[in-house]
Amino acid sequence: MPVQIHRDRPPAFYELIAEYEASLSPELRHAKLEPFVATFMASLDGQPCGCLALDERDATTGIVKRLYVSPSFRGHGIARALMDALIATARDRGYARVILDTNREQLAAAYQLYLSMGFTEYAASCEDDVSYACPTFMELRL
Repeated sequence: MPVQIHRDRPPAFYELIAEYEASLSPELRHAKLEPFVATFMASLDGQPCGCLALDERDATTGIVKRLYVSPSFRGHGIARALMDALIATARDRGYARVILDTNREQLAAAYQLYLSMGFTEYAASCEDDVSYACPTFMELRL
């Protein structure tokens, strides 16, 4: 069965967000979990397995938030399917770009995924708000 992407917020979405936060080292955890302008939950064989959210900086810029795939489901293209859904939604909303912050050392697999999807690094500005040291800022022009 292929990966299914759900755009609503079932209870399993919040369970995956909690699992994601618990999986991060303390310095990478997020203080603020919402609001989001769109959410995405993946399921495989009927099992919730991944989540992702889209936030908005302004009318032209979306922000990628909380990409997570449960460890037992990794390697099935779930993260890419979630990102594809987010990028399509960002285009539909008329954004000129989507941005994100990651940690290229501690979140190396995510960093490699973003690179493979065309994201490039950019220099942080005063609008970029993160609560951990040494973030890597990336963007994708749409």
